[in-house]
Amino acid sequence: MDNEYEKKPFILELMRNFTNIFTLSVLAISFAGLMVNHYIPDVIYISVLFTFGHNILLQIAVFSFILAFFCILLITERFISRMRFWLRILLLFFSASVIFSVFAVIFKWFPIDDLQTWLGFIICTIICYVFSVSLTLLKFKLEGKKYNRLLANYKAMKNNHEQKAN
Repeated sequence: MDNEYEKKPFILELMRNFTNIFTLSVLAISFAGLMVNHYIPDVIYISVLFTFGHNILLQIAVFSFILAFFCILLITERFISRMRFWLRILLLFFSASVIFSVFAVIFKWFPIDDLQTWLGFIICTIICYVFSVSLTLLKFKLEGKKYNRLLANYKAMKNNHEQKAN
């Protein structure tokens, strides 16, 4: 994990994560609503989330804030320094699923007794999480290549300077 997180103030990191999560949540819900409306127009009610009233946006904001805290807690080394990356990812997935399920029940985002809706939610959550983890791993791989290239350039430059000095 990056030590750069330790240098950033906690509140700034929390607000950055909150902004990212909130924005992506609103976009994902909007996209899902468009897809449901387009492909299943006969379904009148699947989720209250698609109504996007001010109450729903506030609920999503609180959800995003709590999830942002869990992201900082589990992904950065600010609080937990020695934990395997995959364990962090699994704990974050579990935390996000529990938080979302609690919000869904409390605020009646889905009909509680509709198994098909909950299965759809679980499938969408897994797909989104796999996509997110894949992007994160791709980012790490590209950053690793970048830093390896920079290190190789630095070593070559250092060797050139040492040879010229001799």
